[in-house]
Amino acid sequence: MPALHMPRWTHITINVSDLERSIQFYTSLCGLSIARDRRPEGRHNVWLGPPPVTGEDPVFVLVLIQDEVKARLDHFGFQCESRAEVDRIAELAREQNILIEPPQDIGGVVGYFTMVRDPDGHLVEFTAGQPLRGL
Repeated sequence: MPALHMPRWTHITINVSDLERSIQFYTSLCGLSIARDRRPEGRHNVWLGPPPVTGEDPVFVLVLIQDEVKARLDHFGFQCESRAEVDRIAELAREQNILIEPPQDIGGVVGYFTMVRDPDGHLVEFTAGQPLRGL
């Protein structure tokens, strides 16, 4: 039987009404820096984290997405060792009737993921292959 690896916590995502204002807030008050700026890709999001170590992926990031703020938190993100682990978690979620988005690969830095809902209704994303080391 293959060894199970524990998922690693990699990010929190929040919607913000003004991306530039939020970047300024989190970089100036919280000491975060831009780990990945997706605006040149035509996306309206920026990943913030501790100052990066050259050549290493961030351990943990705060993802800011410019969109309507409908909730104070969009989702928690956890990294899995493989697509098979994402599939296993999705199947458990399906059995518990908490699967929101089945596993899918949207490419780029997001890659392969599934989305489930926790007991209080918060969204939790499980991914494989994102360029984040996680905690």
